[in-house]
Amino acid sequence: MAMNGARATGKSLFIAVLIKQLDELLAKVPTTVTAADASTHETYSRVYEKPLFESRGLMAPTGIFKTDAAYQSQPLIFSLGNLKGRLRYLVIRDVAGEDMENLPVDTRPLAFLAHADAVFFMFDPLAVPEISARVQDLIPGQLTLGGSPDTVLTNLLRIVGNSNPRLAVILSKFDAMHELRNVDDVQWQSIMSNSGAAFLRDPSMETAYYQEDDGRLLHHEVHSLLHKLGASKLVRTLENPVRGQPIDYRYFVVSALGESPSGEVVSARGIAPFRCLDPLKWVLSSTGAI
Repeated sequence: MAMNGARATGKSLFIAVLIKQLDELLAKVPTTVTAADASTHETYSRVYEKPLFESRGLMAPTGIFKTDAAYQSQPLIFSLGNLKGRLRYLVIRDVAGEDMENLPVDTRPLAFLAHADAVFFMFDPLAVPEISARVQDLIPGQLTLGGSPDTVLTNLLRIVGNSNPRLAVILSKFDAMHELRNVDDVQWQSIMSNSGAAFLRDPSMETAYYQEDDGRLLHHEVHSLLHKLGASKLVRTLENPVRGQPIDYRYFVVSALGESPSGEVVSARGIAPFRCLDPLKWVLSSTGAI
């Protein structure tokens, strides 16, 4: 599984929360999530776990290949125990947004993207000026936003080439979208107050398998939302890729924290992840692991 997206889309926060939730979910099987080597144990603890769950702050941005090659060289490898009669491992690679916004001259260090079972492409709704302007009085001050998701997606597809890893297109920081229920805009209030919408409920922790019907409903809802958000170019790129070969993709929404941080500090109300397991359960189900 390879993380991808522009700067400040929440990739590292997502990883930190995902491992905690996955361990809780797999207790239903029952099995457990453990670091498969000393490097993973040390890196996850130092880079992801302690800053968020102990210091209650946000972790530092992922290092770019040019200046932090050593940090990027080792993936996170977790054992998922015995699932369906086989010992399973989850391997995670995190790619700096800067590297994807401005591809290095030598893209060979990014070649693993073409061989992943799945790429998790994260898209920040706050990067849409219309949305950011509407919720600016409802959420705490935001950090600097990343670059264009269209550019990152184009660069990602260029690196992937004719390979076809599953592509989870994830609308991150979705708690900001939930706040549109409270804006002075009848249309957005109506959209984000629809009690029947999949993007307003979270069944991801209910079962240890992927719920296909719920996933397809969410996929179509997010497709409509992206058009409403002005991200039609991104949608067209996925539906009609330049390479001509169809892309195996699905849309998701997540919020790693459940509420926007105030600067570099997590909300005093704590961490309440929203639908973070969906993309991984989709991949694990597709590969036959669950």
